[in-house]
Amino acid sequence: MPKAYVGVASKQGLAAFQPERDDTLSFVSRCSLACADRVGFWAVLGDSDARRVRALLYGGHQREALRLLDRSARELGRILPGDERRIRVH
Repeated sequence: MPKAYVGVASKQGLAAFQPERDDTLSFVSRCSLACADRVGFWAVLGDSDARRVRALLYGGHQREALRLLDRSARELGRILPGDERRIRVH
């Protein structure tokens, strides 16, 4: 079953990837503001794809994790500063 996730990405790859919740949306927004080279995003993925993305990220393969996320996301969008109050993807 598809679920919503949020995260942070940069040219180096995926930096964070978490299930979408109020606290994780806030974290993504803060990270995006703090580092100009990072982008906050939301994505909708199936459970198995999300587990694979997380395994790559936590295994130190940030670029591969971002590539897999890009290929497997059913929906994908950018989170702009201030969006954490408006976004709820379900």
